[in-house]
Amino acid sequence: MTSRSSFLVAALLVGSAQAQLWQTPQVTATQPLLRSFKADGDVLRAGQARIELDRVGQRVIGVYATAPKANTEEVARAILAAWGAPEEAVPSLKQVLDDPGFQKQAAAQLFEEVSEDGASAVQVRLRDGSWQAYTSLKVYPRDAFPKVSAPLGDAAAPAQLDIFSDYQCPYCNQLWHSSNMAEWRSKPSVYRLNYHHFPLSFHPLALPAAEYSECAADAGRFWEFSDRLNEHFGTWTEQQGAAARQSFAAYAVDAGVKQDALDRCLAQPRTAEIQAGADQLQRTLGVRGTPSVYLNGIKLTNYSDAAQIRAIRAVTEAGPGAGKVIEVRLKAMR
Repeated sequence: MTSRSSFLVAALLVGSAQAQLWQTPQVTATQPLLRSFKADGDVLRAGQARIELDRVGQRVIGVYATAPKANTEEVARAILAAWGAPEEAVPSLKQVLDDPGFQKQAAAQLFEEVSEDGASAVQVRLRDGSWQAYTSLKVYPRDAFPKVSAPLGDAAAPAQLDIFSDYQCPYCNQLWHSSNMAEWRSKPSVYRLNYHHFPLSFHPLALPAAEYSECAADAGRFWEFSDRLNEHFGTWTEQQGAAARQSFAAYAVDAGVKQDALDRCLAQPRTAEIQAGADQLQRTLGVRGTPSVYLNGIKLTNYSDAAQIRAIRAVTEAGPGAGKVIEVRLKAMR
């Protein structure tokens, strides 16, 4: 078993346990997994092992641990404490940390693994005979998200939403018609929406639909065209290629795109460019499916969870912000 799969096994043992990231420092410090540690504010100690709780406001956004090389159990407990893991997860992760192969890897460079839901990450480094381990929210910087042709909302809006979507995806259609999308679009001074194309290979009409949407964007009608695509989802998704393209053209004209402008745009195909952009998103952000929604650089595990949205906004919009706090830690570990 490789170190990566072992980390995943340990994470999966968390099951339905509530993640300690987002909790108050007091809640995180008093969980049974850290019973051997003594707390002094945001610092916890057990012998030579030390844990620091990074927080923004009253929410823990990162758990940083240092310990001598031999203290792998304390390091394992610190890592798993950020996930709210049960006691039985400790031996599995300790075994990974004790593995010479993993130790060699962690000594050569910073090891990182993003959680299965994409919302948190663990980073481990072994340097000068001591462990450094940091489990934190996974916050992507603004420049990790490519520019889009038709952002919706004010440029200075505090809540930046990046939506990765496939027009032929039924779950994306549900998102489009959701009360969440309606709220985001109705508050341009609060939310700025960035729509990223992520056509899935098993949806043959998603790529041509995206191409027509970019032509609509050239005419300043991206969102109007997308509204019509989603409104008539049950019609064009039952059509074959040529018929679907006729529908796309009709939706574009209905949305306000001039036919001659549409024809000129379509004469210069953009499918390769759109697909290349999706491939880049998969590599850099690990996007796997649609819809995927990121709020201020953090992936929403449930876009309809109002409490999660409030929590993310709380730790990213208050200074200095979770992204900056986490980056300072990681810079020292690299």
